[in-house]
Amino acid sequence: MYNHLLGVSFALLSAFFWATNDIFNKRLLDEGYDENFILWVRFPLGALLLFPLGVLNWEFNKTVLLTTFLWLPLEIFASIFFIRAIKYSPLSVAMPFFTTMPVFSAVGGWVILGEELDLKGWLGIALIFYGSLKLAQGDLKSFLRINRGVLYALASSFLFGINVVIGKIAVVNSNPLFFSWYYCLVMSFALLPFVKKFPPLKTLKRYEFPLLGVLFSLGMVTYTYAYLFTYASYVSAVERLSIILDVIYGKFFFGERTQNALRASLIMVLGALLLSL
Repeated sequence: MYNHLLGVSFALLSAFFWATNDIFNKRLLDEGYDENFILWVRFPLGALLLFPLGVLNWEFNKTVLLTTFLWLPLEIFASIFFIRAIKYSPLSVAMPFFTTMPVFSAVGGWVILGEELDLKGWLGIALIFYGSLKLAQGDLKSFLRINRGVLYALASSFLFGINVVIGKIAVVNSNPLFFSWYYCLVMSFALLPFVKKFPPLKTLKRYEFPLLGVLFSLGMVTYTYAYLFTYASYVSAVERLSIILDVIYGKFFFGERTQNALRASLIMVLGALLLSL
């Protein structure tokens, strides 16, 4: 039980860091910066910040190498879909649909790692889907037509959900500090070809850009540490609490109308928490 609570605590910290990171993602996107550059820049910054920890905790091995070929292609497209979800829909609309991620990771954990679901887990899945319909106000077709960012969110959630399971295999066969640095390093090179427009060098002095690296790195370290103490599906589910923060941030930082989104998100997050139990 203690290990599960420790894993949940690390997952909660990652939720805070990554949700706060979304403020700066959205702000830079709204100002017209290239979405793939905003996505990419956090990784070289993260690799630089985590370099000492990665070297001191070096644990590169065959399992890490082989799993890279599995998670990297999925992670590339999941990340690209993620940043497009934020670009094309308000935070309070797109982000709640990332509660579907623990559904995908729970199924993946069941198939790949043998992590079984009980009645509470299935009830959690049902609540996530009910909250999704509530957020769409019963007209999912029209809702998706207006908010195409939601489609990107669902695609991203599916791919991230699968990668949660694959990523756990790599982490438990190395260590969180090494893998956090290794992940940032690999993603720095993998996403670079997708960046089509680099901003002028002087604009990179803005405080938002280094914050993307700092917050993402902190989220990555706490997220990978959570893997060591609890199930992959638990980590994914608890980390979805970041969605509540994203809805609140959407209201206070971007003036989004969040009344219905907050209710629906609470239902969906409750489903994610039931799934984690």
